[in-house]
Amino acid sequence: MLNYTDLIYGHDKKVPTHQGNKCYINFDNAASTPPFKSVMNYLYREAEWYSSVHRGTGYKSQYSTNKYEAAREIMACFVGADLHHEVVIFTKNTTDAINKVSHYLGNLPGEIVIYTRIEHHSNELPWLKFPNICLELRNGVLDLELLEYLFATHRGKIKLLAVSGASNVTGYTPPIYSLAELAHRYGAKILIDGAQLVPHRPVNMYQPEDPRHLDFLAFSGHKMYAPFGVGVLIGPRSFFKNRSPSQVGGGTVKGIGPAGVIWAEPPDSEEAGSPNVLGALAIAKASEILTGLSWPKLIEHEDALLNYTLEKLSAIPEVIIYDRSRQNRIGVICFNITGNSHYSVAKYLADSRGIGVRNGCFCARSYVRSLLNISGPKAFNKSEFIKQETPGMVRVSFGCYNQFSEVDIFITALQDFIVNNL
Repeated sequence: MLNYTDLIYGHDKKVPTHQGNKCYINFDNAASTPPFKSVMNYLYREAEWYSSVHRGTGYKSQYSTNKYEAAREIMACFVGADLHHEVVIFTKNTTDAINKVSHYLGNLPGEIVIYTRIEHHSNELPWLKFPNICLELRNGVLDLELLEYLFATHRGKIKLLAVSGASNVTGYTPPIYSLAELAHRYGAKILIDGAQLVPHRPVNMYQPEDPRHLDFLAFSGHKMYAPFGVGVLIGPRSFFKNRSPSQVGGGTVKGIGPAGVIWAEPPDSEEAGSPNVLGALAIAKASEILTGLSWPKLIEHEDALLNYTLEKLSAIPEVIIYDRSRQNRIGVICFNITGNSHYSVAKYLADSRGIGVRNGCFCARSYVRSLLNISGPKAFNKSEFIKQETPGMVRVSFGCYNQFSEVDIFITALQDFIVNNL
């Protein structure tokens, strides 16, 4: 069994509980991961040379500019992007990245966006301003036969297929390369929300001429062991070129005058204002560390954690698990305990054992409601809606550093909660 705990900054920190101070157990990695120690040490060194990038002539400015631009190349290499065709844009996070694509989407041929039932709001809400179709699940997985039917029925009218590389609710990983081939066969583009996938599986965007090519990929540093919020958007350079940027300001123009504005070339046109230089360096360093860990070993370790936890939870009759599958998923498990709110369970885990989990709908309300078999109201009443208690679940999500011993503490805490509350 692998032990990556020494890689994690702050892993040995103790937190207050009702039973005294205890080492924090972070099972909320799908929300944010702690940073790697090596990333933090690297940033402390680089901060001594930090300065504004691109437009300064001083040594530190030139140094920071070179480091910042090198970070783009590292990110492109990390996911197999071709910088002759694609551009790497640093954003605030995945949400910001997807909204940038949404800003330009009217320039693609077609009318309709297809998104899926498993989407985080970040890959659902931006598409609702376009004619859209939500692809449903069949037996817990995306219905590819229905998808091909939709492409055939709306031939030439679908401009984009937007899909999460991994669900933040069940951990389900759709077959993104098969989806890419299908979208391209019907002349559509594909966007992958890689926020949950990229930290847990190697991703290859492939060359543009390859049917498996991923046209757009978005992901975040704070979910892959890099602090200082930064995201990455990779897409065709031509998609962003010679167009009014999604945000305007410093660095986005080549010239301005009475005759109008001449916009800068991408990526500069898409990075308005002073960029998050240290954030870019952090995600680049984190990507190198992840690659160096050996993907097969990391995947094996996280799969073992997932299977072990599912077995332990399945042995507790009061636990309702919302996806028991063992295949095609990352280490995310959602559950409830019969007769108890998701909030009370999560609070008990934190208060009694110092275990951090997430509870609620995880910014994926449509998917959570479908898993809970909650149908939407026929008529929307805002005041009544606000009064309702938010339905939801408890989510456990693993990082590369989590251990079986932590799962055992978690299971014991759940059993204690059940004894005290049923």
